[in-house]
Amino acid sequence: MKYDLLFSFQVPRGDGEIKLAHENNNSNEITEKLLGILPVEDWLTIETVRLSFLSIFENNIEQCSSIDVSDRITALITWSQFVNRVVLRFINFFLQIHEFQDLHLDDRFILIKYNIFSVILIGKCFYYKPTNDCCCNDDNEAAEKHRRFFMLCGDSYGIRDAFVNNVQSLVQLTEQDPTLLSLLSIVLIFSQGLSMNENQPSLKDPLAVNRAQFYYTKVLWNYLVTKWGEIQACKHFTKLLTMIFRIQSASKTAREFFRLQYMTSDAVDQIEPIMHSVLHIS
Repeated sequence: MKYDLLFSFQVPRGDGEIKLAHENNNSNEITEKLLGILPVEDWLTIETVRLSFLSIFENNIEQCSSIDVSDRITALITWSQFVNRVVLRFINFFLQIHEFQDLHLDDRFILIKYNIFSVILIGKCFYYKPTNDCCCNDDNEAAEKHRRFFMLCGDSYGIRDAFVNNVQSLVQLTEQDPTLLSLLSIVLIFSQGLSMNENQPSLKDPLAVNRAQFYYTKVLWNYLVTKWGEIQACKHFTKLLTMIFRIQSASKTAREFFRLQYMTSDAVDQIEPIMHSVLHIS
């Protein structure tokens, strides 16, 4: 897997004008609190991250309805295409984070290869709809198609159930707040050992990664305090940590499951190149 498959584009590093685009009175209220409480640097970070996330994801809605479930091979191929598009959007987002761009190229590659699969769930959380969604518990068309996909893959490990439960829990916990979801995705991508893969190579500069994760964790905490107050923020932060552990475990199981699906089928040579890296297929 070559680096240029994951990092085939660069994002300008200019410090251009930040335009505020608050959608409602609640966001305006939070902004006023941020301006009154946070250092200017933290406030600018929150606004920049939020607007970058929305610019990439808000008008590029990805739903699993694009997956063709007519047969197992076709389902696996079209699923890889769907996930590939989501992964590319997250890579685009992370390349707009200065701390990520500043990392050694090897470290950027390692973090994407080993952590991105866990981050994908955040994208689904952002796109989740209360009706006719693949992660709803009712018998709508999208959910039935989702169930058929996992049935074709021989899911006897509860992979879909874990995914749906985690999406719904994260939706409830974050209220699909793009600021919270974007900061959480950054914290996850900087998490060393998130994949729980003993074969993950060592980073060239682990201290830089630790510094970046510490900074964005601090910004996330400050945002939660500003939004909900310190007591409620503490409760939400604890729940977020628990959620991260659940995502970590479920992602490891799902990645190994899909890796086996491709390795034991004729689809392995037909999936998107990035998926070979994401699923650790050599």
